[in-house]
Amino acid sequence: MIRVALLLFFFLSLRSQAQILQDPTAKAQITAGLTNLYQYDFKESMAIFNSLKAKYPRHPAPYLLLAMQWEQQYFPLKDHPAQGKNYLAHLEKAFELGKEMAERDENDLEASFFCTASLGFLAAYEADQHNFMRVVSYAKQAYSFLKIGLKNTDKQPEFLYSTGMYNYYSVAYPDLHPVLKPFMFLFQDGNKRVGLTQLEAGTRRTTFVKNECLFYMGYVQNKYEGNPLRALAYNQILSDNFPNNHWYLLQRAELLTLAGKFEEAEPFIEKMEVLKTPYYTGAAYTLRGMREEVERKDLNKAESWYLKSIAFPFEERLTKDIRGLAYLGLTRIAYREKKPHLFRKYLRISEDFIEYKNSLIEHKRLSNGK
Repeated sequence: MIRVALLLFFFLSLRSQAQILQDPTAKAQITAGLTNLYQYDFKESMAIFNSLKAKYPRHPAPYLLLAMQWEQQYFPLKDHPAQGKNYLAHLEKAFELGKEMAERDENDLEASFFCTASLGFLAAYEADQHNFMRVVSYAKQAYSFLKIGLKNTDKQPEFLYSTGMYNYYSVAYPDLHPVLKPFMFLFQDGNKRVGLTQLEAGTRRTTFVKNECLFYMGYVQNKYEGNPLRALAYNQILSDNFPNNHWYLLQRAELLTLAGKFEEAEPFIEKMEVLKTPYYTGAAYTLRGMREEVERKDLNKAESWYLKSIAFPFEERLTKDIRGLAYLGLTRIAYREKKPHLFRKYLRISEDFIEYKNSLIEHKRLSNGK
């Protein structure tokens, strides 16, 4: 979950003996590369990151940057096996080199960051594959490094992002995936309210991790807190600054739709369709179905869009819950049209996809025949 902006902060602000951080040219290259990555100018960012790798082969930075490049460029990685292998190999290399730095100086904040970041990406990858025991393994390895950040938020506000994410997700994620709860005794207790407060402070007090705080405040407010309208304010800033970013585009279209701002969502849905990527197309069709159902009350058109949407693949992290929205829509339509067989079928299937707070509430309501 630690992404591009967090890297930029550590590259530019932490003191280290590593040459890359003492080289003004390298700093300028990193800044340009990260900006290109956010804007999806992948050719330019790849050239910069490969140049850094050639110049600093024993530093974890270029390996982590290249891994992040592949995660964005070849989304989702499960559809690109070769790039997926490169992604994992580069994350493992980044951790290896970061660990070497930590062994030289256990109080090295930069080393702690690289170890936490690389292990965090590895854990997220395994979570997408539902390999929860591997998630626990990576989390255990990362925890000793993460604790350094947990202790330094007062000294360095940029740590508000990583600590906020830990405090929130260490409670919210096991709640959704109970298989992990028996392992949580290994870690310091989290606190969702504290985590939200830290992430919110991060949107105002940080410089280099501001974008990450903004994205995850929107994500958390929508998914776990059930407040898409509040989430929109955070996404607005990202959409304005990085209009070419597909993840921000998807988030914008979805939040506007969930907030009932259907007309405002239309141009963003159209942009998703122009991408001609099945994951975004399927999500766009779900959002079109919601407009027909909720705003226009045309159940036939809504059902058609929902059925079209579920013919496309979904992605575990970004579009699985949207697939759940489609099945909930089909469930509501079957209920209104008094088709009990379809109602039970879609209600049962929707359970495999929904994690949004509001979707879970809706599922319970439908289960009770309301």
